[in-house]
Amino acid sequence: MNAVKDLNAASSGPQERLPMLNWRFEFGSYVQTRHFLDQMADLSQREGYYPNVSFGKTYVNISIDAEGRAELAERNSSFTGEMEALAAKERT
Repeated sequence: MNAVKDLNAASSGPQERLPMLNWRFEFGSYVQTRHFLDQMADLSQREGYYPNVSFGKTYVNISIDAEGRAELAERNSSFTGEMEALAAKERT
């Protein structure tokens, strides 16, 4: 008989949470949000790095986990600085 794990069951102990970097960028319109997302896609393609992204009509959430931070540090990447600059430019 195969055991089936109940995904809703409480875990048997504390789970380790890996450190993450999180940003939330808010924009005045969907057009600004969409333009930022398009620029982020270009940046990701250029850098070869794709962070976790979620978005709504006038906001974008971006998360980079510990593994992603290590990957960016290895490349000596300016990804996060460029990302912040794109958002600032779009909001002006």
